[in-house]
Amino acid sequence: MTTIRIRNTEDAVSGIAALATKVIAAGGHEGHDLETVGTRMTSDEVLDAIRRSFSANIRRGLNTREAFTATGQSLIAHYCNAANIPTREV
Repeated sequence: MTTIRIRNTEDAVSGIAALATKVIAAGGHEGHDLETVGTRMTSDEVLDAIRRSFSANIRRGLNTREAFTATGQSLIAHYCNAANIPTREV
C-alpha cells in the first residue's frame, strides 16, 4: 500500500493525476500506455479540472481522503468514457 501525504491542494492534484494515470495505463488498452496517459493527465487543462473537482468536494464537506477518492474516480471514469474504454466488464 502506498501512503500519500496531502499537505495542500497541489499535493492532492499531483497524487490524483499520478494514481489515475497508473490505473488507466494498467488496463492495457491500446493507445493508453503509461507515457501517453501521463502526458494527457499532466496537461494544464486536466490538472485544472482535478484542482476544481477536489476543491469542490472539500467545499461540499468531504474530508481530504474522501475528496481525493471521489475526484480520482470521477477523473478515471471521464477519461475512460471519452476514450471509449469500458469501465466495467460486460
